[in-house]
Amino acid sequence: MNDTTDQRKSLVREGADPRCLRPGEAGKLLAGAPWRRLAVLGDIAVERAAEPVEGYGPRPWYDRVATALGAATEGFAYLNLLGRRELRAAQVRSGQLPAALAFRGDLALVCCGTAYTPDETLDMYGLTAELVRIVAPLRDAGYDVALLGSYQLAGWPGLPAGRREQVAEQQKRVSEQARAVALRHGTLYIDLASHYSDTEVAAVWSRDRARPNSLGHAVAAASVVRALGRRTAAAVPTAGADHGPVRPW
Repeated sequence: MNDTTDQRKSLVREGADPRCLRPGEAGKLLAGAPWRRLAVLGDIAVERAAEPVEGYGPRPWYDRVATALGAATEGFAYLNLLGRRELRAAQVRSGQLPAALAFRGDLALVCCGTAYTPDETLDMYGLTAELVRIVAPLRDAGYDVALLGSYQLAGWPGLPAGRREQVAEQQKRVSEQARAVALRHGTLYIDLASHYSDTEVAAVWSRDRARPNSLGHAVAAASVVRALGRRTAAAVPTAGADHGPVRPW
């Protein structure tokens, strides 16, 4: 049996998991998608292969999304600006935003406020201000923007029970602020925390508890692709109708 056959067999579980993309689903969802140039930026550290979970592919969510968009779009270009280590939102703005603007893309996936660990206390005002300083220039430059929220951190493996309520409240505030920024600037907000309860979330984390494993990346990719698919479908004119210019945001 060759490596390709082994890989296909190993991904049967992912293909049957309703939280993940089914075979052929991404192509159907993104048919007619208008985006040609994708930039990914944020405070998370870049990964080339996620910690394996049997039955789920190792590729990180952003590469999966780029592949799905590239398969649906001719002449597609992809710029991944994520760093080798986790950053603060201000570092994303100063270190990644200029390159994203120079890239002149039309879709940006932005992760900010997702890389902190549950033992930290966020400067909520500072994070919100930095989100605006990142999103507004992207929108002004013609980007459609999707802000990504974090997985449910209250169920983070190893988190003391006494901290869970505090972490849950902190994450709720981060989500509310990100949603407000998204609404104010006409962008999409994708909440990954909604996919798992506190007791289930340990399944998506790597053993070092620092990043998602291959299951977590597969679910995140599906969430993004499905959200983009809904936007694409909403922007496609009805046959025979008289429509003006349509944008997915």
